[in-house]
Amino acid sequence: MKYDTLFLDRDGVLNRKIEDGYVLLPQDIEILPGIPEFLKWAHQAFRQIIVVTNQRCIGRRMIELANIEAINQVINEKTGKFISSFFMCPHLDEDNCSCRKPKNGLFLAAAERYAIDFKNSWMVGDSETDLVPAKALMMSTVFISQKNSTFADVTLNSTADLITTFRALNQTK
Repeated sequence: MKYDTLFLDRDGVLNRKIEDGYVLLPQDIEILPGIPEFLKWAHQAFRQIIVVTNQRCIGRRMIELANIEAINQVINEKTGKFISSFFMCPHLDEDNCSCRKPKNGLFLAAAERYAIDFKNSWMVGDSETDLVPAKALMMSTVFISQKNSTFADVTLNSTADLITTFRALNQTK
């Protein structure tokens, strides 16, 4: 294994983000291009794959935690069952919790359960709030966006480019 942990955001990285809404039902899940193939490859290149996701729809009482967990399981099944664990923040911004990204609580919770070498880990996100805690923990980052970010080591327009990019990075490591 060349890398330790691959951290992924959920909505906008694994599945299509619903603009001005939330994935509240299993039928709302649309896996993004290239994700199953990328996770199959990443399963060999990383010791573990962990999802860190803000899900304020729980705090807004739009969905129960058990339903989100069921949605996460469907996402894991649709992408090949390579995800070791999902860590979720259910809080609202105004709750001022320690787990809502851009704070690093979800990552630290993952480190309590798994021995994680952050310096040898990657975070893939579609928002700067995904990248900020990763950079604070000395991780490398991939930004899935049409925009640039000072927190991104690599910026990609599409999830379909993840496998090619990581394979190339793996060759240079």
